[in-house]
Amino acid sequence: MPGRLMAPVARLVVVAGRAAGEGADGAESWRRTLAPEVTVDQGVEGLAGPPGGALPRALFTTGDRVGAVLAGAVRADPPPSHVLLWAGDREPEEDCRAAGRLSCPVTVLVPMGAHAARAAAHRWRGLTDGPFTVRFLPPGCPLPAACDEVSARLIKEELQVWPA
Repeated sequence: MPGRLMAPVARLVVVAGRAAGEGADGAESWRRTLAPEVTVDQGVEGLAGPPGGALPRALFTTGDRVGAVLAGAVRADPPPSHVLLWAGDREPEEDCRAAGRLSCPVTVLVPMGAHAARAAAHRWRGLTDGPFTVRFLPPGCPLPAACDEVSARLIKEELQVWPA
């Protein structure tokens, strides 16, 4: 309905490498395309969230420091409601396995052209005791550097956030 105000129903904490959406332009594309249903925080400190924050927090992470970020997610109180992990063209490394097991759903996002990651996608399964999904990203997908409409729809589907 035109003129209707929509409040956010989820918060996405984006913890990605320097080249992956943490700059001002990348962050703005995430905020713009995921609004109004999802708010976006940047950086690992977003896992703690504001005191009394009522929105469920999901985590999107990739690249730099992924093991440390996942360990922080395991220790977070409350824990994330969902973890979206952009695999790029990599397999899980020891630091990821040493982070501990999550209890929330984990979705591994794999670029269609990332042959090594496609072959190893099942190895990320050990990160969670919860549901596990692998989503293949179409060619030209800007994740993680930016978030376009197609990426936003995929993220909202995984978070089970539906436009009003």
